Amino acid sequence: MINSFKKFYRNLFQGQLFVVKAGGRIITDKGARENLIANIQELTNDGIKILLIYGGGESIDIAMKEAGLEPFKIDGRRISSADDIKIIKKTLTGDLGFKLSESLVKARLPSTVLNALPPHWTTAKRRPNEGDIVRFDGTLEKIDSDAIREHFSATDLAVCPCLAFSEDGTALNINADNVAIQLASETKANKLILLTDIDGVMADGKVQSYLTARQIEELITDGTVKDGMRVKLENCVDALRNGVKRVHILNGFKEDALRNEIYTSEGMGTMIIRESEKENYQKELSKK
Repeated sequence: MINSFKKFYRNLFQGQLFVVKAGGRIITDKGARENLIANIQELTNDGIKILLIYGGGESIDIAMKEAGLEPFKIDGRRISSADDIKIIKKTLTGDLGFKLSESLVKARLPSTVLNALPPHWTTAKRRPNEGDIVRFDGTLEKIDSDAIREHFSATDLAVCPCLAFSEDGTALNINADNVAIQLASETKANKLILLTDIDGVMADGKVQSYLTARQIEELITDGTVKDGMRVKLENCVDALRNGVKRVHILNGFKEDALRNEIYTSEGMGTMIIRESEKENYQKELSKK
């Protein structure tokens, strides 16, 4: 199946930018990580530009507890103190980043591996203090899409953790989903791909191959999706409205999930498209 469609999709996506976000558990799992790198290598060999953003929530929690610190979160959002950020930086760059570098070298895949988002790409704004905690987590601002795009004139793959610098040079922890969504939106990426530990968006008892932004909003309204998935999907809809062409949610632990999502018509997870594209997408499928 994949060979019959690959030439079509290769021609369609050559030179396009994909923003891929991988959860930390995918990076720590050797099999999932090396399969992801192999899939990325196939995409870059076909001329696709990849910006890989990764998080490390579970690994950070483990490292903090080993250091005698208790992770502090409000509504699922990590509140990072001065002590926390030392462990976060070490975990994301020294542990997970090194694992990624090892896999990239093993695959002989040329790439730019970054310790944080470059300050000429974007700066971070510190979140307000939480009680007496001076926070070292934040949000992105002043994103320079031209600088990011220019970077990919010299490389096909850039890898970066969810860290960014404030204007005074302080490293801040940023939610990885938010990083990927904002960078994809500002650069008008062809695809935003969120690799998680779920197969996609469930509706009517099964994973949906594709949904429109309007259908996503209906699933949120009727309570089919809620909590963390609701927030993720609301952000995905915002990304579509801000210029991302298509958004994909898929299980990064499934073998060749990324490859098959891109190179087959049925995909491996859920693709989210604009309502206005639904008719054209259905026509695309009928031609294959």
